[in-house]
Amino acid sequence: MLCSLKSIIPSALSPAPSSVHCKSSPATTFISSQAKLISSSLNGFNGPQTLLTQPVIPISDANFRPYSSLIQSCIDSQSFDAGKSIHSQMLSEGFVPDIYLQTKILMLYARSGDRDDIAVARKMFDEMTERNYTAWNTMILAYSREKDHDEVLQLFLQMLRDGASPSKFTFPSVIKGCISLDEKEAVSQIQSLIIKVGLNSNVVVGGALVEGYAGFGWMNDAVAAFDEIDGDNVISWNAILSGYLKLSLLEETWSSFHKMLCVGTMPDHFTFATIIRACGAMKSLSKGKLVHSNLIVSGYESDVFVANSLIEMYSSCGDEYSSRMVFELIKEKNQVSWNSIIASYAHLGSYDEALHQFSRMQDSGHRCDRFNIGSSLAACAALPDLDMGRQFHGYLLRRFLDNDLILGTAVVDMYAKCGCPEKAHHAFDKLDERSEVSWNALISGYVQHDNVEAAIHLYHKMRLAIPPDQFTLANMLTLAANQGSVDLGKQIHAYIIRSGTNLNVVVETELVNMYARGSRLREAGSIFYCMQERNNYSWNSFMDGHEKDGNYSFVLCLFYQMQLNGTKPDSFSLASVLSSCISLSDIKSGKQIHSFMIRNAMEDHKILRCLLVNLYAQCEAMKYAYEVYEKARDKDVYLNNVMISALLECKRVDEARELFDQMGERTLVSWNMMLMGYSKCGLKNEAFRLFIRMTIEGVIYESLALVPLFNICASLPALELGEMFHTIVIKRSFSYCSVVLDSAMVDMYSKCGSLEDARSYFDRMDERNIVVWNSMITGYGKHGQSCEVFVLYRKMQEENVKPNGVTFLSLLSACSHGGLVEKGISCFITMLEEDEVEVRAEHYTCMVDLLGRAGFLKEAHEVINKMPMEPEVSTWGALLGACRLHKEVDFGRLAAEKLFELDSENSGHYILMANIYSSVAMWKEGDQIRELMKSRGVKKEPGVSWIQIENEAHTFHAGDRNHPLAEEIYMTLKELAGKMKTLGYVPDDNYVLRSVEDSEEYLLQHSERLTIGLGLIKLHKRSVIRVFKNLRICGDCHSAIKLISEITGRTILVRDNNRFHHFKDGICSCGGYW
Repeated sequence: MLCSLKSIIPSALSPAPSSVHCKSSPATTFISSQAKLISSSLNGFNGPQTLLTQPVIPISDANFRPYSSLIQSCIDSQSFDAGKSIHSQMLSEGFVPDIYLQTKILMLYARSGDRDDIAVARKMFDEMTERNYTAWNTMILAYSREKDHDEVLQLFLQMLRDGASPSKFTFPSVIKGCISLDEKEAVSQIQSLIIKVGLNSNVVVGGALVEGYAGFGWMNDAVAAFDEIDGDNVISWNAILSGYLKLSLLEETWSSFHKMLCVGTMPDHFTFATIIRACGAMKSLSKGKLVHSNLIVSGYESDVFVANSLIEMYSSCGDEYSSRMVFELIKEKNQVSWNSIIASYAHLGSYDEALHQFSRMQDSGHRCDRFNIGSSLAACAALPDLDMGRQFHGYLLRRFLDNDLILGTAVVDMYAKCGCPEKAHHAFDKLDERSEVSWNALISGYVQHDNVEAAIHLYHKMRLAIPPDQFTLANMLTLAANQGSVDLGKQIHAYIIRSGTNLNVVVETELVNMYARGSRLREAGSIFYCMQERNNYSWNSFMDGHEKDGNYSFVLCLFYQMQLNGTKPDSFSLASVLSSCISLSDIKSGKQIHSFMIRNAMEDHKILRCLLVNLYAQCEAMKYAYEVYEKARDKDVYLNNVMISALLECKRVDEARELFDQMGERTLVSWNMMLMGYSKCGLKNEAFRLFIRMTIEGVIYESLALVPLFNICASLPALELGEMFHTIVIKRSFSYCSVVLDSAMVDMYSKCGSLEDARSYFDRMDERNIVVWNSMITGYGKHGQSCEVFVLYRKMQEENVKPNGVTFLSLLSACSHGGLVEKGISCFITMLEEDEVEVRAEHYTCMVDLLGRAGFLKEAHEVINKMPMEPEVSTWGALLGACRLHKEVDFGRLAAEKLFELDSENSGHYILMANIYSSVAMWKEGDQIRELMKSRGVKKEPGVSWIQIENEAHTFHAGDRNHPLAEEIYMTLKELAGKMKTLGYVPDDNYVLRSVEDSEEYLLQHSERLTIGLGLIKLHKRSVIRVFKNLRICGDCHSAIKLISEITGRTILVRDNNRFHHFKDGICSCGGYW
């Protein structure tokens, strides 16, 4: 077609011939043999063929006028049937019309809109011996109305060939045909002809040109054509506005609308609908409301076409209230109105309201169509509402629409998001054809439910059908990130590179996210820094990866770079940077972030508010934490929980409990935090009372609620109480369900001295993490079973559990208590070679203790001097303890001086140094230390021992006579003392003050002996006597208890502040090395 136009139009641009009409004789025509048939057919208004040729009957011009007027009246009143009756009468009378009347009859048939009539008109047109421009325009316009644009252009070409001159009525239909047939170059050729005939300034023709160029996106040509038009025409302005909007040139659209108003052209309903859509695309609520005010003044408020555009605009701008108000004010809502409001609610996330409006639409008598069903299915998917989604699916099934591409894909998406990937797959299989959206909906469903195999299988199947698009690749990268499968992510990345896919910001961001979450920050950074465009998700993914990898300072740098880059941080960005500030205890940066939140009205964001409270509490700025908490208008349970946690961390238990009691709503986390807080603060009775209240109030607690209770039992220690809680664990079927609870139970049994029960429970665990391994290894170390420690350590390595710093601490401690110097040194070297183990001061303290106990005091001191960090109190304490053991004065004095400086309030350091002096008969120096202690107001911590009998704790101090069985206890101990002497027992005066005259009587009154005496009296002969002491057991008592175990045949277990001692048959598990 374009080639024909190119060849014909140039010739038309040359000077026209003197006559443009076909040569014909008015006196000679031929009659059709079917004239009577045509006449009878026309009487029935069914005749597809009508001929105007009749034998010439001379009639004067006056005879034409009545028929001409009658035909014109029928055309004007659209009484086409009447007009055809008149035409039939003319034929029956043998009346032969002239060219003028022929054209009128042609117009009658062409304008009726009936296809058969247009065919009759075309036959008339083809048989006309003479055609004027009105006849040509009539047929061109008739075909244009029928959207037969090919025929429009064919007639136009024929018109040009015949030498007929196009008029202002010809060009609009021809240009419309070019637009519909995408004949872009033809419009330019036609414009040349328009200029030649001088119609370029005509409002109608120029407007058609503007619309044509705008329709093709040639806005410069459209504006040029617009500028040549004489006068202002709203249709031309509308064409300009529509063209700019079609090309998403939103600012130009708005600017043109403003110019239109400035020149005084009144907008019509189409103008307002167009500019409203532009405001929606710009998401400019202010401009949208300005246009809304303008159209109200112009009287278009009740126009349903304009109102429907307003609904969509307010929806795009997020103004649900205005969208709803516009809809409710429409007096006669049409189908588009209902579809718009349903889509609006679905778009704005008011999914329940979208479904409610769908129900209202049905009640109002409007029908369901693909648009409102599609929006409603999207609402069902988002809620998710499977039941309602099934009802829509049923509707589609009953009408055989389930295989429709758009609706069927919406069904797939609904089932996928409602957690029914199998049903989604079934709906997918029913589709007659599948687009990228269909594949992506199903793949996304499997990705959301972590069905890795199905998602990968579907991805490969899709590749055989159609190439994966950006959304497919993004889905697969999300799957790789969720699964922590960098290998899968790399395969997708490799496909992207091989296929030459042009990456958009979504896929690039998912690549960054996948690598960042897989701790492959180098790869993530290489993609991130090459991105031409970065959105919030890109920055957040990269920051989150570094935050999880512990690069907290770098997260702060990224946060500032993000702002310099022009990207405004959102709540996710702030969450990452606040978490980093918490980890760094960086209150200065935290305050800056807080200021940013205030300036950007983000202080009320619930998660960020909780993080702020946590940050200030972590930085010991409880004043600011309180301020953030108090400013919160709605203190939900999460904020209350964070505040309780902050108070407990600061040991402000009473305030935490007060807030806990004031809470209108408590979650299980609230109860667990209070229990854990009581446990950490050693408030055992409060913890047990709270647990009882918890059960009385019917709180359905989980296994974690018992963890702090087991921790309390371990710290007391209280074996019988721990066994009672173990019974609860069994009754509630919590056994071996939580590795955290299992670890707490192993630790409890170990610390309560029941190592056999701890190991039995440990061996039955299906899952063992590093915590429970460490608990068991530490238990064996504390109980003096060093060989078993290393057996368990080897087993741990065989099960591919990597040791951490706590593991090595337990190993070194076991070596220290067992005198395994070489093995301890070997462990220490191994630890230093492990890249993933952080060596802390505690490890060096163990080495000092190990070497010091073995008598290598000089080497122990060298370890302290070579420590890469400052020695702690415990480090110097280990050296001082070793000096006491080996009666080493010089190193002892050095260690004591450091301790008196670092921890001057601890009485143990003074007593140890005084004992060192006393052990080498340096009585004067010993007295000086005691005087120093007295002058500083340091009081000796009293030794306390206790034993639990029948769930009751019995506590004793040295020389205690307050127990009801005190006399019997002392009597028992004196009897045993006599028997001990026969076995060679001699009281050790090193543990007796010089002022004491009767050392034997003094030592007999030590708290651990009194506690053992009660155990001998009250407990069954086969029971283990379990004694616990807050201080280190004295050497004389250690010797005495060995003899007591031999004399009585009882097993005695003593836990001091350092380790366990198992006494049996006169032997202690420590082997004298403690």
